[in-house]
Amino acid sequence: MARRSELLAWAREAGAWIVEDDYASEFRYDGPPLTALQGLDGGQRVLYVGTFNKAIFPGLRLGCLVVPAPLLPAVLRARQLLDRCPPSLTQAIVLEFMRAGEFAAHIRRRRAAYKAQRDALAAALLAHCRDWLEPHVPGQGMHLIAYLRGGASDLAAEAAAAGQGVIARAISPLHRAAPPRQGLMLGFSGFAPEAMDGPARRLRAALAGLVS
Repeated sequence: MARRSELLAWAREAGAWIVEDDYASEFRYDGPPLTALQGLDGGQRVLYVGTFNKAIFPGLRLGCLVVPAPLLPAVLRARQLLDRCPPSLTQAIVLEFMRAGEFAAHIRRRRAAYKAQRDALAAALLAHCRDWLEPHVPGQGMHLIAYLRGGASDLAAEAAAAGQGVIARAISPLHRAAPPRQGLMLGFSGFAPEAMDGPARRLRAALAGLVS
């Protein structure tokens, strides 16, 4: 919270705008949800971006933007230039889904399911890959990061995992100014808890072959 307050104070002093991409905020597993910057700021310096693609399903292609009042005319003009025909049918369906209380119930069910899937993946990695990976269990989101031990290349690990039929994204290319860390990003939301063991075993085979 201290860092969030510091960022908002900087934006006010600098006359800057903050774009808050509240990605997967609905899926927080440990403790109460974090207050959005936009809520702390009262809508003065923050543009809040949200999406229903992760909360409901990717093919929905529906998001939202909460804009400070001074920026609203410019944003509406830009919106008209970018897309003159927003999907009104899907918006109406999602609105009714929310009004009926189904969206909140859906989020509660998904949050419980994703937490179980997260824990199952972490347990499988610790059981089969602890010699090569150090998994960090996230309190929010739909992916976890597992850092590589022993100085191995995450790009090489990504390629080796693909050879075993496991999708694992290297994180070192995501670093800009900071020294890159070697690790893999693994998704867990699309798989049942009992389905985690097999891929973890295949990942172990990929990493063992990489080190040898």
